[in-house]
Parts: sequence; C-alpha cells; structure tokens
Amino acid sequence: MSNKDQDLFGFNNDSEQEDNVSLDEQEEEDTRFSRSKLQKTSLDSDASSDEDDDEEDNGEEEENNEEEEEEKGDEDNEENELSDMDGYDAPTDLADFGVVSKSDKGREKKRIKALTPEELEKFEKARKKTGVCYLSRIPLFMAPSRVRELLKRHGDVGRIYLVPEDQKITTRRKKYTKNNRRNYVEGWVEFKDKKRAKAVAEHLNMREIGGKRSSRYYAEMWNIKYLPKFKWHHLTEQMAHEKQARQQRLRNEIAQANRENKTYMQNVEKAKMLENMKEKKRKRNVEEEEGIKRTFEQRNKVSRSAAPVDESVKGLLGSIFSKK
Repeated sequence: MSNKDQDLFGFNNDSEQEDNVSLDEQEEEDTRFSRSKLQKTSLDSDASSDEDDDEEDNGEEEENNEEEEEEKGDEDNEENELSDMDGYDAPTDLADFGVVSKSDKGREKKRIKALTPEELEKFEKARKKTGVCYLSRIPLFMAPSRVRELLKRHGDVGRIYLVPEDQKITTRRKKYTKNNRRNYVEGWVEFKDKKRAKAVAEHLNMREIGGKRSSRYYAEMWNIKYLPKFKWHHLTEQMAHEKQARQQRLRNEIAQANRENKTYMQNVEKAKMLENMKEKKRKRNVEEEEGIKRTFEQRNKVSRSAAPVDESVKGLLGSIFSKK
C-alpha cells in the first residue's frame, strides 16, 4: 500500500498525533523544570545576597568593635606602663574618676561585655570633672602614700605619680650615705573634682605642710599648681611619647656607633694594605741600590770538533778542489 492509502485509513495520523502529544508533554515538562529551576536559583540568589549583606554588616560591626578595642587597649597599655613605674600610686576603685578599675577589667575580659551608653556617658562625665595638680617640688624622701595621706583631707584624691630622681644621684647617695630610701623630684596628683583641685592648689601653695611638730615634713612648703584643661590621659600620653623618644634616640646612637665602627675597620684595613705596598716598594728600591747580581746555573759546554779525515780522502778532495 502506498503512503496515501495509509493516510486514508488514518494510520499515520494517529502516530503524528501521538508524536505531537509527546512533544507537547516534553515541552511542558521542560518549561516546568526551567521555571522551578529559575525559582530555585532566584531564591538562592536572594538568600545569598541577604547572607552577604548580613556578613558585610557583621564585618563592619566587628571592625568597629576591633577599632574600639584597639583604642581601649592603647589607653590601657599607656596606663599600665605608668602604673608599672616607680612613684605611681592609685586607689583600688577608680570608677568615680572615669577609669575602669582592675577588677572591672578582669570581669570584662571574662564576660566580654561592652559598656552601655549610660555607663559610657557616666564615665565621660566623671573624667571631664577630674582635675590635675602639679607638684614642682617633693619634700625629701616623701613617698606617694604620704602625699596621698596629706592631701586626702582636702579632697578626694585619685591617681598620684611622682618622678624619681636620677639613678646616678641615687647610686652616689647610697654609696656614701648608705641611705636606700627613694627620693622624688616632681609629681602630679589627680582630684575627683577640678573645682576642689583648683581651690586646694590656691590654698596650699607656698604654705607649710604642718601637722605634728615632731614630723619630718612639718616645716616643708607646698609647691603646688592647678593645671587647667589637663587630664590624666595627657600625662600618660606624654610619658609614652618620652619613652618612645628615648628608645628612638638610643637606636639612633647605636646605629651611629655601628657606622663609625664599620668605617674605622675599613680605614684600618686600607691602612694595612697601603703599609704592605710601601714595604714592598721599599725592599725593591734597596735591592736596586745595592746592585745585587743574581747567579744562574749554567749547563756544561758541548764540544763541536769534527772527526779526523783519512789521507787518501784528503788527496782525492784536494785534486778535485785544488786551484789550477
């Protein structure tokens, strides 16, 4: 049968319809798959974008926290450097002076808890309210604890720092007087209230310390001055700056000494080389002036005499080469 006959009976139409149905189903399946895939990809992209935004926000918060921790760490390091020095004295609780005490620091390290805005504002107010007085002269062998005892009757005293005298002077005094007590030359005292600090400085300046007549410091004079717009962190920054300057100056001196030593060694080597050259030249000139003759080993003389010739040969040769 031909193709036309098959078409008349409808054999090929059914197959074509089946093929069309199968193709339509495949297209629908493909479209459904693609739509679901697109939906999944869109959801994944949204979720990833949200996660990226959250990560960026968390990263910014962490960076800000790290910066705040670094600033606090720098202040704590400066304070620790000053507290480790001789002549420093401070009460155990410095919360009223705008400073986190050591116990609070330990608890914060364990809990890792930041200050609330109210607490931070409280500390800032307390810090701004403090005042610092400068002692231009400290009575002989007066310790920081004694200074606190004398000044706390006039107001709430916070941190005290007294500058020790030069180590050379201390060593000389210990050598000749056998006195091992520490002497201080100047100092700074922090008061809780700057108004009280100013009043204390005006009241005590150029007055006797007083107290019991049997006291060593009875007739000593106060030399105290209030420092306006000066806080304790200014002192710690200045001390840290001076320490860095000393270290830098020491490094520069060491580098300069190394350069000088290196240059000196190079000059020494160069001088040795020139001296050797001069010595060789001097020896050569001396030899030329003395006229020293050098002797060389000679070989034995070789004899070159000819062997004797027979008389017959002489006669024959003579007849040939004789002159006519």
